[in-house]
Amino acid sequence: MDKKKISSNPRRFKSKRQMSNFRFPHVVNEDKMEVWVYIASGFPTTLAVPHLMKIHYPGYKSCLCNRETFISIGGRL
Repeated sequence: MDKKKISSNPRRFKSKRQMSNFRFPHVVNEDKMEVWVYIASGFPTTLAVPHLMKIHYPGYKSCLCNRETFISIGGRL
């Protein structure tokens, strides 16, 4: 007897407690409680940042930056 496939999307049933990697290149400034995030594509990808910040860095402020700023603060692409 064949078993039904519940979902073909592997991310659909992940629990919130299961921490995955932060998807975008970022630099964390612990002193100022800031996370500098570089997103090459721009809108609408930037809409995901507040949601990911609540999961991975609660209480931190997100700062979106361009490529030059990201590299100058120590980020690696």
